[in-house]
Amino acid sequence: MSVAKLPPPVEIDTETKKGVIEGLKKVLATFQQAGLVDPGITYQQVISDPDVLQAFIKTFQAKRDMVDDVVRARDGDGPVRDESTPLVCGISLGQIQQLLVRTCAKKIFEADKPMETVTETVTKTSMFGLIKKTEQIERQAVDPVEERKIRELSRYIAFGWQLPLLETYRARLSYPQIIEIGEDIVALPTIAHIEAVAQFEPDKLKKVKAAVGADFGAILAERPQAIGGISVWNRDMFEFFRKTLGDHAWAFFARDPAFFNVCAALDKSVAKIFGDMLCYIAAENLQEIQRLNIDKVEVMVHSLKTGFGPRAPEILAIPAFAKDILRKVVDNLLHMTQDKDKLMLAFGLSIKAMVPAVDEWLAKRH
Repeated sequence: MSVAKLPPPVEIDTETKKGVIEGLKKVLATFQQAGLVDPGITYQQVISDPDVLQAFIKTFQAKRDMVDDVVRARDGDGPVRDESTPLVCGISLGQIQQLLVRTCAKKIFEADKPMETVTETVTKTSMFGLIKKTEQIERQAVDPVEERKIRELSRYIAFGWQLPLLETYRARLSYPQIIEIGEDIVALPTIAHIEAVAQFEPDKLKKVKAAVGADFGAILAERPQAIGGISVWNRDMFEFFRKTLGDHAWAFFARDPAFFNVCAALDKSVAKIFGDMLCYIAAENLQEIQRLNIDKVEVMVHSLKTGFGPRAPEILAIPAFAKDILRKVVDNLLHMTQDKDKLMLAFGLSIKAMVPAVDEWLAKRH
């Protein structure tokens, strides 16, 4: 899964801001005239309503050719089809989207601030001079911790697809967690991803980020649950499984910690033979196969994968398979004395012949 990259930060002066707003209003009008946007939508609604803004951004991305006369590159005459080319207004489309989304987010966050009643002493001028008067007034409550969190979070909000995630960012992530995740927040594409990473304490996020380096964004995008597993392995073993399993490593590290206790007994050479099977095999099945020597482990793993084909992950993930079927199969292989190549052929055929019996076993389980 590709990870979004934040556009360069932008600070715009009054003149640039005016040009951007004028351009956006022209784009909005063009889409409205074409019937692509509700004619009643105003520019203020675009920058205030996350649903309206997201729809506007999607419309632009699908129909940008309709506004090539408005969205023009600062240098060159060709149409702008990327998010990084500087426009005549001085900034890129990516930066304009960032400004729009951050403006909308700010309005949403401010609207959510609770009101509080406070007593204040105010000084007023009257015909008798200055008079101090105590009054009760209502104003938005200020929570310094929450304000700090929102400021930090806003640094990583730049895309239309983040608009539906704003409330989850705010509700589920703490300020220390946001600090540790940093710009990799853009690697969290869904609410489920945010909720998954929110379960980890900031110190665990910091430890894992230091251990995995540039892989941190990929982990958040693919399987944030892997943070839990990575945190229990030392750096050497993390690097071993990362190299051995490739991108399957995140599925492995996301497994139940109890499974790692069984894996800890594996020699590296044996673990390499299991390969991506470690991402789905139940601990009970792994323990049964561990009774074999390294050559017979290779025979067993190859035979199970070829015999069951794409169904191997489903079957080997069932703990009961170990006791009901696999134990006898391992016992048979333990007593075979042929060399590895002959065993590979003979045992592969044996597993394929077992398929109907395994299907019957599966049927009885349901």
